[in-house]
Amino acid sequence: MEKRVLYKFIFLLIVALLIIAMYVWKWTTDNVEKQNPESLFDESQQETEQPPELQEDKIDEALSAKPDLNAEQDTQNATEDNNNQQTEDQHETTYQKQFGAQAVTTAKEQAKQGLALYLSQIADWGKWKGVVTPSFLEEIKQSIQTVKEANVERSIESIELFASNASQSNNMIFGAFASWHITSNGRVTNQRTQLFYLTMVQHNDQWLVNNMVTPDEGMEGKKDT
Repeated sequence: MEKRVLYKFIFLLIVALLIIAMYVWKWTTDNVEKQNPESLFDESQQETEQPPELQEDKIDEALSAKPDLNAEQDTQNATEDNNNQQTEDQHETTYQKQFGAQAVTTAKEQAKQGLALYLSQIADWGKWKGVVTPSFLEEIKQSIQTVKEANVERSIESIELFASNASQSNNMIFGAFASWHITSNGRVTNQRTQLFYLTMVQHNDQWLVNNMVTPDEGMEGKKDT
């Protein structure tokens, strides 16, 4: 009887020790996992490396608010062109009120023809009559070469006229953007674009070219051959 009691006591004691050992082991293991510095470092690194949330609405708003420099430049150029066009129209309207629409049309045709003769270096002076005034024709003769080089020709590409402000009340002035090229032996040797101002005056009831200048040097023929 005493042995059986002793065996039970020993058995219970072993069970109790096992329970205590398991509890100590479990507590020690949990504490290590909680205090593991490597785990803490990994968690911190993950939080640091996580990219911030993109605020797409604010990004789109910033991009749309960014000024378009090309658009601003185009708008500025368009405004300047519009202002220039309005000024030119005002000058032509003034001429029409003062001299009549037909006179303005005729004067523009004569100005274009006179400039074309000049750019082409026409030395046939009969073609100049009825286009320029006699006094201006004498100046033209001095500025145009009377002897043309062989196989050298001038070809006009375009002449664009616009009304400009007259220096005197009895004349009209037209600006002209002209483009032309020179060929020698069939090869283009020179291409030019130049702004001219042509003064138109009435002579024997006709509107004739009385002067032709460039903004920088006066008679363009003294510069170009």
